[in-house]
Amino acid sequence: RTLFEDAAVESVRNDNVRYREAGLAGIIKLSPAAMQVLDAGYKKCSGNLSNLTLTTANTAQQAYITACNNAYMQVVSGAFDYNTAIRNAVKAAAQDGTWVLYPSGHRDRIDVAVRRAVLTGVGQTVRQLSSVNANEMGCDIMEITAHSGARPSHAEWQGKLVSMSGKKAGRIISGCRVLSLDEIGYGNGDGFGGWNCRHDWYPFFEGISSRAYSDDDLKKLNEKNTEYNGKNYSDYEITQIQRKFERDIRGLKREAVAYDSGRANAQNEQLRQQFSEDFNK
Repeated sequence: RTLFEDAAVESVRNDNVRYREAGLAGIIKLSPAAMQVLDAGYKKCSGNLSNLTLTTANTAQQAYITACNNAYMQVVSGAFDYNTAIRNAVKAAAQDGTWVLYPSGHRDRIDVAVRRAVLTGVGQTVRQLSSVNANEMGCDIMEITAHSGARPSHAEWQGKLVSMSGKKAGRIISGCRVLSLDEIGYGNGDGFGGWNCRHDWYPFFEGISSRAYSDDDLKKLNEKNTEYNGKNYSDYEITQIQRKFERDIRGLKREAVAYDSGRANAQNEQLRQQFSEDFNK
């Protein structure tokens, strides 16, 4: 809740800079409608986190049962000795026990799922707050923020202007063609304000406001200017490589915790020594 409230305060503070440039008093206190948006966003995210907890508990339990069954079959079939079967079971449970399984069949690690839920929940809420406040202040045009490392589909509209009502879509303002909400995918999971989207928007007043990013600035954000292993990458591409490294590291940490627990609870010295070797590796 604190995270949501802090984000709301920061969002209003940023929007007020634009409103005061336009000669308006700005938002002094959130309206009842804006408070409803804030509260609804918090409750939705809280509910999502509860669901993640439940689904993770279920998948972890199933992973444990499956690992035990596989260990039993490995021993009785004579394929592996007792200690090796236990080590295999611990490794399998460590690798499979922290997945979140969605109804669609898609699955994510719990840390990835929680990050997405919180980032998306907070982001969507403050964008809706900005929208409610803009409507109350009579502002129809919003300017979308821009950042390096944006996914290609988002790079197409970042830094651009968008008409909330759609009435000014297609017009050229400050050298920029005004977009509609549909053109930026607002309300869709892979569009503006969707999954893991870090873009925001601010009120823009024609004839008063100035765009934060020129077309040249936006073009530079997408240049492949980072060299790695003899090849040039864009910021988006290089962050995807970095994310994979981070996922691999977290996966190895999960295994290390499992092996450490295994050696602490081993029933014989040989198994304890083998778990220690796994942990050190």
